[in-house]
Amino acid sequence: MRHKLLFLLGIVCLLVPGQTTFAQTAGTKVSGTIVDSSQAFVSDAVVTLTDSHGNSAATVSNNAGVFTFDRVQPGAYKIAVEKDGFAAARRDNLNVTLGATLAVNIQMQLASSMQSVTISAHMMNGVTTQPSQEQLFESGQSTRTLDRSQMDTLGPVAGAGQILSLTPGANVTGYGNTGAQKYSIMINGISQGWGGYGGLSTSGSLAVTFDGIPMSDPATDLWQSDMLPVSQMIQNTNVTYGSGEPADRWYNNIGGGIDFTPVQPTDRPHATVSVAYGSYQQKQLSFNASSGLYHGWSTLLAGGGGQGNDFRTGIGDGFASPSKDFALYSKTLKSVGSNSFELGGYYAHSGSYRSQVTPIVANPLITVSGTPGIGEVYSEQTSGYYSTLPYNSYNKYDTNDMAIIYGRETMHLDPLTTLQNTSWFQRIDRTHYRTDDVYSPGAQLREWNDPHTDTIGDRLSFSSLLPKNTISGSAYYIHALYNTRNNFYNPADGGSKTVANIGGKVRSSYFNQDDFAIALQDDIHPIDRIHITPGIRYVGFTASFADHAQQDFTLGPGAIWDTACRYNGEGESYTNGVNDQGACPANSQNRSGVEPSIDANAQVLKWLAIYGGYAEALRAPELGGGGGVFQSVDPSSYHLQRGKYGQVGFKIHTDGSGFKHNLLFGLAYFHNSYENQEIDTSLANGDTIDSSGSSLFRGVNMYFDDDPIEHLTIFTNATFQSSKFTNYVTGGVSYNDLPVSYVPNATFNFGATYDWAARYRLHIQPTFFLQTIGSQHIFDNSTGTPSQTTMPSYTTANFSVKVPLKRFDVTFNASNLTNSKYNEYEYISAGSYFGTSAYTSAPANEQSGYLLGYPGAPFTAYGSVTYHF
Repeated sequence: MRHKLLFLLGIVCLLVPGQTTFAQTAGTKVSGTIVDSSQAFVSDAVVTLTDSHGNSAATVSNNAGVFTFDRVQPGAYKIAVEKDGFAAARRDNLNVTLGATLAVNIQMQLASSMQSVTISAHMMNGVTTQPSQEQLFESGQSTRTLDRSQMDTLGPVAGAGQILSLTPGANVTGYGNTGAQKYSIMINGISQGWGGYGGLSTSGSLAVTFDGIPMSDPATDLWQSDMLPVSQMIQNTNVTYGSGEPADRWYNNIGGGIDFTPVQPTDRPHATVSVAYGSYQQKQLSFNASSGLYHGWSTLLAGGGGQGNDFRTGIGDGFASPSKDFALYSKTLKSVGSNSFELGGYYAHSGSYRSQVTPIVANPLITVSGTPGIGEVYSEQTSGYYSTLPYNSYNKYDTNDMAIIYGRETMHLDPLTTLQNTSWFQRIDRTHYRTDDVYSPGAQLREWNDPHTDTIGDRLSFSSLLPKNTISGSAYYIHALYNTRNNFYNPADGGSKTVANIGGKVRSSYFNQDDFAIALQDDIHPIDRIHITPGIRYVGFTASFADHAQQDFTLGPGAIWDTACRYNGEGESYTNGVNDQGACPANSQNRSGVEPSIDANAQVLKWLAIYGGYAEALRAPELGGGGGVFQSVDPSSYHLQRGKYGQVGFKIHTDGSGFKHNLLFGLAYFHNSYENQEIDTSLANGDTIDSSGSSLFRGVNMYFDDDPIEHLTIFTNATFQSSKFTNYVTGGVSYNDLPVSYVPNATFNFGATYDWAARYRLHIQPTFFLQTIGSQHIFDNSTGTPSQTTMPSYTTANFSVKVPLKRFDVTFNASNLTNSKYNEYEYISAGSYFGTSAYTSAPANEQSGYLLGYPGAPFTAYGSVTYHF
């Protein structure tokens, strides 16, 4: 078995970019013994020896804990040791002399309960591994990595949106309490996702990938967070701040990149099953299983699903707004010599009822019945903080489906050059069905929204290791076909999902989006402790538009098509017409540009690195919906948005004992200028406010991980930031220096876990987690501009305890321990959501200008049991 492991480890060393077997010299070797804290021998530990140029070789320790590297070339080296259940160990600044044997004895410590350890001996060629603390320390980028134990602090029903709340500068808002609902995510003021409510919905300018495959819709740039509803399928999450290095960038990296790494196949068979139950009848089942290595093949299957109620209930009828979700993922790997092939697939479905936004204070025009003065007033003050309208007054069910199939080949052209090709197909379907809304009577009572996107793509990348530098590059081509289909109708007027009635509103625009990029970068390292990486990328975007509403919908009794184009006024409108939101001429536009970048990392001390850089990134404006380019904005104004991201900071990393055990600290100042934005604000009635502008984001990000004393692990994230629109134009009027909405002035979270060894070999692992979101400015729909109005900060305290019992793990999670009431999201209403703008006899302050909000979840508790096969 050990010979097989050695063979696999040799392949792994060849597959990892920048890792290769170095030249060896007769008579010179490195040898040592590995023991644990009790001086017992540690066998089967993975030992990696790396020279000053980054070349490496690996072996495993024998039953006596002994490892040996024979015929090693003289020079400076470092050793890394990994073993399942132990914290990684390192020895740096080792000097090998000709003809001598260097003895290196290493003591390993048990891993803390929070630490995630990647074990090379259990991993297959081609798998995606979690970055080590050393890799993060040596990088010229700001990257926050969340391991499995940190993500577990959020409880068993959390999804991808909640996971991202653990990162510096994150503001995550939504209308539910599980991964089945959609969330909007802002990281340092740059947004992604769509929570499904009114107010500012800025660009989807954060790239999101799953096992390296882009998940964001190339046409809209938006990513639906509920497409990753089961967090137990995720091995680790990496967030890169800023555009990142050119070879790693996608088509919307203005504010950063988010990579969700799913669990990976291993060379040994294993399986895990987990069940959970908790507040609001939430229940979930998740699993993952690996076949282990068989004739060079290994397959992993993982999945899960859940269902339950929301924490908001209907007034009077107690409707619980139930939701459900499930996901399935599989990956097969095949090793062929030093090369590998992998085939993966992922499918996810989520569905949930969308609770309405709630008036913060009582407004006599807004009642449960929808008629002013009749019935109970609907607001947080009167009908209850966690209330929503009854089912018969309002119901809208949102579903999202995503399927991805991908293949990846990794080839070593020679020991120093790696070539990789990735191909994929993605299908996205969204169906939003509203059947009742007492505030939208008449011709547009119901809404049937079922857009979809089909995407194919291919990406080729390479890396070549040279004596003093590593050259990397990539190129991709992506084609997406996006349809915007939507129908607001009323069956009483002859309308249906496919039939448009008089006074109704439809769209069925088709967009062909083509993206391509070519990138090249050079990691120059004249010495091991200095890395300078200049890079350049050329990108191109082509978008074609055609309106198909008149082909895809039929007309109800007496209805005719309105043909007026919103941006040029051509065409006709009729009193018995159907509003075609895409009634504009077919058009095609293409743009291209260059993205320069440079970053550097200098380890001025063994434990201290100074880093920084500057990068520019381009993206095309999002397409589709009820407005934007080609539909309500002249296509000639199609322009690329440009982000200019600069940062400077320092990192500290030690792997000693006591307070400095597994310590990783990073602090960076960032300056992000986001220019030429197309800013489209969605209103509750499906219309869009079209604006443009440029914004500026500045601040400091900080993170800290450490095992300060034995059995205690802590992690901390903090951000202090400011933001403003240097220019904001809407309705032909320019507004300067307004604050960017929903960017907190500060965020902070802190987690601590202690591994307490009780009697009878029982371990109890409590975790405390605190999260604070600072004050933030909100958006004013009544003016179509950001406002100076702020919503207050809020803090939640959370607790969990885990008890490992041989093959079982029993866990209890509790969130919002103090049951504090707070709003995650607020905005100033224009009056359209609840139809108050129609009541012209009412005082002006009751028609519009009042606050609407989404409350955060109250106290919730979950219990889960996990079994390891």
